[in-house]
Amino acid sequence: MDPVKIALKMDYSTLFYEQSSLGMMKADLSLKIIQVNKAFSHITGYQAAEVINKRPDILSSGKQDKSFYSHMWSSINKNGVWSGEIWNKRKNGSIYPELLTINAVTDSKNDRCGYIAVFSDISDIKNQGISLGYLAHHDPLTGLPNRFFLNNHLDNAVDRIERSKTKLAVLFIDLDLFKPINDTLGHAVGDALLQKVAKRIINTLRDSDIVSRWGGDEFIVILEGESVNNASLVASNLLTALNKPFSINGREIHISSSIGISTLHDSAQKNQPSTLIRNADTAMYQAKKLGGNQFHYYNEQITQEIQQQVYLETELRKALKNNEFELHYQSKFSTANKQLNGVEALIRWNHPIKGFIPPNKFIAIAEKTGLIIPIGDWVIQTACEQAMRWFKQGQPTQVAVNISAVQLDSGKLCGDIKTILEKTGLPPHLLEIELTESLLIRNITTTTLLLEEINRLGISIAIDDFGTGFSSLSYLTSFPVNKLKIDRCFVQKIQTNKKDRRIIKGIIALAHSINLTVVAEGIETTEQLSYLKKIGCDSVQGFLLAKPMPQENIKLI
Repeated sequence: MDPVKIALKMDYSTLFYEQSSLGMMKADLSLKIIQVNKAFSHITGYQAAEVINKRPDILSSGKQDKSFYSHMWSSINKNGVWSGEIWNKRKNGSIYPELLTINAVTDSKNDRCGYIAVFSDISDIKNQGISLGYLAHHDPLTGLPNRFFLNNHLDNAVDRIERSKTKLAVLFIDLDLFKPINDTLGHAVGDALLQKVAKRIINTLRDSDIVSRWGGDEFIVILEGESVNNASLVASNLLTALNKPFSINGREIHISSSIGISTLHDSAQKNQPSTLIRNADTAMYQAKKLGGNQFHYYNEQITQEIQQQVYLETELRKALKNNEFELHYQSKFSTANKQLNGVEALIRWNHPIKGFIPPNKFIAIAEKTGLIIPIGDWVIQTACEQAMRWFKQGQPTQVAVNISAVQLDSGKLCGDIKTILEKTGLPPHLLEIELTESLLIRNITTTTLLLEEINRLGISIAIDDFGTGFSSLSYLTSFPVNKLKIDRCFVQKIQTNKKDRRIIKGIIALAHSINLTVVAEGIETTEQLSYLKKIGCDSVQGFLLAKPMPQENIKLI
């Protein structure tokens, strides 16, 4: 590869870390230093090899007492962050003042895994007599008030508003898809974007409104008095402003944002400003859930939904441990002879208290939490074991299982399937995986490689819900697909909608022209079945013929 191209692909995160003028130090949970940058060495005089595996107190000047550090760690343990002025000692023994921020670092499971400290030598500032009050209460990147300033202001505002019986609203702003921009274009571009976002937010608001950088790509706006009546208009104006392109280093960058709004009366604990922020944050996530680039007001229903999701996540973990899942199978039949020619495995959750819970009530939570990986493995394993039992009984029956986006992205799918086939002994042609159109076209190159690998194992691949997505001939010829499943929404209108009849007829003709078989889902009437047989549909599936049922009720002959 061209050396220039290699250089352009270098890790911008590492570049920023090494070339920053701010001293940076990473420590593990035991407070042993595991990494420092060049600025750390420049400021302290210590080289990396001299401090790695040592504790940060190697820098202690002795000017702070135990109560100072007790307060510091209390803040870190409670809020995940501490920021303030501290006196430290260089390697040569000289003592200097620094502005220090310590953040607790969490992993993908939100468990604390270490700490990162960022600091700067403020000797010159001290000598010039510049107020550290400003630095302690403002974000150094954007110049906006930081969360410490905001919390103090909100405390006072809530007291003032409650006494005067006027109004207050909190707008929680989060940039949509900022992380991919930061990861792809580098932190330097990400920082420049945040600075421009901050300016645009300020220019959209009134002088009396308060805007703060809460952290990362999150901003908070506080509205008081009559402007609360126009909170929707303010949020709409902010969305419009942030939708306009940003120019950074000659590059045009487009982003959008999601905004959550909470008002003083939304909070059952009016004397708790943190509740207002939390409620606005909750409403913001609801806006993201609805697709982003919009605002949403907080209401109690959102909290109830989140509580229900947390409950379901907890119960799902128990379900895996306690073997509460079951597979039901829905039969597929040939239109030519009405003989069973396969089954689809459908998961059911037999909750000990709530009874059977359908998949549409828990699959989304399982995907969000990553539990779909072990659940999906269980489905494949259980389906293959059952298919192998039928095979040994002399009744070989192909069983289909549905694959989610999370399984597809995990990088483990092909390996897991191969291991399960080897473990169960099931002939690969008796297993079929079903993927929706939307999954296939997210990353065509990666998906094609994965499906080709699965196909080489001898496993059949079906596109589920065909006709509801992009329905592109180009991807049908690109992917190693064996079967199309026509979505039930077309089948249901066969008798009344000529367009749907033409669509189904066209799908069948297209599929047969490239040697794919076709299954129609959702057959509920004899008229539907008769028409599908007439136009050459290969197989059918639906309540008219068989509902999903436990394996012991399946009639294979």
